[in-house]
Amino acid sequence: MKVAAFVCLSLVALSVSLSAALPALNTMEPRGIQRGTEAVVTMKGDRLEDFEGLIFYSPGLTVKKVDKVAKNQVDMVIHVAPEVPLGNHMFRLRTKSGISVIRQIFVGPYPNVAEVEPNNDLDTTQLINFNQTIEGVVKTEDVDYFRLQAKKGQRISLEVEGVRLGWTGNNALFDPAISVLNKDRFEIASSDDTILLRQDGYLSVIAPEDGEYFIQIREASYRGSDLAFYRLHVGNFRRPDVVYPSGGKAGSKLNVRFIEGNGESTEQEVQLPAEPTNGFVAFLNENPAPSGNTVRVSAFENYLEVEPNDTMPQANKTAMTAPCAMNGIIEKPGDEDRFMITLKKGTKVEFFAYAQSIGSPLDPVLVVTNVKGAGIGSNDDGGTGRRLDCKLSITAPEDGEYCVIIKDHLSRGGPNYVYRIEAVSAVPELTFSSPHFGVNDSHTRQFITVPRGGYYAILVNAVRNSIAGDMKFAAKNLPPGVTLISDTLPGNFASYPLLFKAEADAPLGGAAVPITLEPTKPEEQKVSGRLAQVFDIVRNGNTVYHTEEVNQLPVAVVEELPFTLEIQKPTVPMVANGVLPLKVVAKRKEGFKAPIRVLMTWKPPGVNSEGEIDIAEGQTEAVFNLDCNANVTPGTYKFTVLGEANGGNGTIYQAAPYCEVVIAPAHLSGTMDLAVVEQGKETTFVCKLEHAVPFEGEAVAELVGIPNGVLAEPARIKKDTNEITFKLKTEPVTPVGKHTTVFCQVQVPAAGGGTTLHRIAVGSTLRVDAPRKAPPPKPAAVADAAKPAPPKPEAPKQLSRLEQLRLEQAGAQ
Repeated sequence: MKVAAFVCLSLVALSVSLSAALPALNTMEPRGIQRGTEAVVTMKGDRLEDFEGLIFYSPGLTVKKVDKVAKNQVDMVIHVAPEVPLGNHMFRLRTKSGISVIRQIFVGPYPNVAEVEPNNDLDTTQLINFNQTIEGVVKTEDVDYFRLQAKKGQRISLEVEGVRLGWTGNNALFDPAISVLNKDRFEIASSDDTILLRQDGYLSVIAPEDGEYFIQIREASYRGSDLAFYRLHVGNFRRPDVVYPSGGKAGSKLNVRFIEGNGESTEQEVQLPAEPTNGFVAFLNENPAPSGNTVRVSAFENYLEVEPNDTMPQANKTAMTAPCAMNGIIEKPGDEDRFMITLKKGTKVEFFAYAQSIGSPLDPVLVVTNVKGAGIGSNDDGGTGRRLDCKLSITAPEDGEYCVIIKDHLSRGGPNYVYRIEAVSAVPELTFSSPHFGVNDSHTRQFITVPRGGYYAILVNAVRNSIAGDMKFAAKNLPPGVTLISDTLPGNFASYPLLFKAEADAPLGGAAVPITLEPTKPEEQKVSGRLAQVFDIVRNGNTVYHTEEVNQLPVAVVEELPFTLEIQKPTVPMVANGVLPLKVVAKRKEGFKAPIRVLMTWKPPGVNSEGEIDIAEGQTEAVFNLDCNANVTPGTYKFTVLGEANGGNGTIYQAAPYCEVVIAPAHLSGTMDLAVVEQGKETTFVCKLEHAVPFEGEAVAELVGIPNGVLAEPARIKKDTNEITFKLKTEPVTPVGKHTTVFCQVQVPAAGGGTTLHRIAVGSTLRVDAPRKAPPPKPAAVADAAKPAPPKPEAPKQLSRLEQLRLEQAGAQ
């Protein structure tokens, strides 16, 4: 504690202000260690002053001692056992108050050598030896050169870890390019991107003569930055592109060939893990490359192609049905491979063609036909995490054999065009993971930090495939004093909150904890559920370069927090189609007044509520409003919430213990017909009731959702009331139109006291019309115009000239 900086606070407030903060680990040097050795590692970040240790996901990595601990830096000695596999290994930094996001440390075959500037032209190269790993940085427009002595016929192999280091978002923009130049400074080999390692390259070349060779590393577009770190492995290792076959059945021994880009291969037996996994990698036993090759481990049988199988008559008769796997190589341009499998009518099968995801340059196209060659389905891309891999879904139209055809989209081929087709149908599997809590963010709240004397909760979502029934959570090797309170995942639930508790005297500590779902009836269900949490290790915006799947939860005991949470147990049940207030109460230590954001971690199916509420600064309670639909399953459900606050030095988390909420069947339901009324007039709204569960006493019913300017008196009903007539009185200003949010709300007395709130006839309609107006008096002109018009006088007769003279003469007399 920094007492001098906070002398104005009480001791309690001081411990509150500094009690908690998630550590931020931003960078480390070196970024990797040679296998079987130890090294001094410097880690830099924020809020590291209460550093406790590291949580490794892999055995064999340990912190031997800590040399320095400061607010922004920790120096320590990390030991790597000789049996630790090469490649990247996940870990988290742990302090007394939190856990960092997941990071990775690399284990390499060679000792580290630091880049020494200036080395940015061929006249100032840095001299290195074979079998070394250079750690450096490519700054803006920088080019790093190294000098190496080689004998004729000696293999020069390079592999770079650049984008894979994944320390910052900006680092994802680092696209390294490597090359080898001869003594005359002509390029003899180069590599930018690779199928296996994406933006990171590798190469292997045989020295054509004795002499000096130059190694160049730069950013592919000559950009670079202060964050463009790299680990460049220089040796004489063989660098295979792929392994064939690239998968097998869990627990088996697999004879494979490690195949290089030029077609050279090395045979070796590989022991596959006992359980299916997507994360297994294989290495050569002798002089292995710094990173391995992906081998898929499945629960079903494996088949290897037999050439020739280019035509329908030559198709391999596998004698297999889904689920199964077919492996092969498109060995030359224009090659197509065919396999026959047997399917039952109506069987739904998903075919996955893995190629680029296992390092192969193949762009697979899948076609399925019947034995007569008639097409059943075909597809190109969209199959796996790599865009060019393929997925095809079909339903077998009849019993019989079907032909599975695979080829390259551009009719290419070669010795490393390896593929694996997995035909998946009804494979029993159950996986679970925590959802992402932010956009493009797979890291936020993906840890378990349990405060002493407190709780931590996290939601997990389960994905079932041909597995039913209740499953029980099991967590092995939890830190001392920590208990997993969650028990059973019901068979009809797709999600559930995990709740952990730490005793008040639990020692500070942490571990990566394997957690599984075990069947409650093992005699009926043999398959366990596994955690499959996928993290974006390297992401830039919407582009994900590298991911990592882990099957362990990081669990740590942290210091006591300045607040606790509790859900106040409701005194009455919530009924189907009803609502229930759920009060959350915070108990604050003296001096802690920060607002608390309270997150609803989980709701049973059919129940809705706010996703979060706030307990205002200095306040102690807030309310979630639960409501459920008419189809909710009655029962007793466990609710918990997670509180998030600023502890004075960063974010802290505290969960509430489980609170049981009973959901009961509704006592009554009902319907209401359309009601119509004019502004300023009265009408009735009739609710017809149906009783399901009797109740004692009187219930109070009222209309809810009526518009402003409408008055409706509540009504009292009993268990035998079948109809409620509400009298509605409107005002002249009542809004005109259809009001479709009207329903009847009934407070029904509960057996143990209090009332349960029912909502009946939700979505009923009240139509308010404007008053009908009398016809206005007509103006006089309009009235006259309405009378019958007098007959028009006849037009004067046209007289001839003779008749006119006679009339004139008669007038003169």
